[in-house]
Amino acid sequence: MKLTHFTAISIFTLALASACGGAAEPAKGDKAAAKSAAGTAGADAKDAAPAVELPTLKINEADWVEKNLKDVSPMINVTIKAPKDATFEKNGNGGVDIKLAGFYMLTVGNLAVSSLKEALEWGDSSSIGNSSFKDGKKLLEEPNGFVFTYQMKDEDNGTKYAPESHFYYFIEKDGAVYSVNDTKPMDAFSTPPAAYTEALARQVYGLVKASAKTN
Repeated sequence: MKLTHFTAISIFTLALASACGGAAEPAKGDKAAAKSAAGTAGADAKDAAPAVELPTLKINEADWVEKNLKDVSPMINVTIKAPKDATFEKNGNGGVDIKLAGFYMLTVGNLAVSSLKEALEWGDSSSIGNSSFKDGKKLLEEPNGFVFTYQMKDEDNGTKYAPESHFYYFIEKDGAVYSVNDTKPMDAFSTPPAAYTEALARQVYGLVKASAKTN
């Protein structure tokens, strides 16, 4: 049989494709199946990602020493114990921020109230009475302070939050009322609420209660 120039080129092209391992394009159904499998694998990998590790604060009372906060801010005439390696900084309200860890600090302030009773009422409204939270309740209530728990409200997108625990402690002397409370630093605002446990709040509250005093 006599081959035309076009036929010879076609045969050569087919042979070259075969030699290079060329394969027929997968059917649309196969493409969809492969894409679905890849998506499932990606979802499985996402689900298998490790949970965020919660920061913890290990407290050794022997490492806590007295600090006169008036040396940091003249408005805070209070002496309190804190870890040797804690950092002290005057805040914008004239109070003192005591950072015990990257995610945890104490704030000591001079309140604009005239009595311990008013200070406790202020503490209530700033904690379990805060409209941004729900399920607030006191875990320990004493004449000069309390330990409490509450939970951030669920978001519209379905995000839910774990409960967190904190405390307030108040000191009154000669018409001045000072507050001590634990909180998260602004640069650690994204710390999961579960890091602020009841055990931690109770332990630090006890150390503050035993050591905080006016000068």
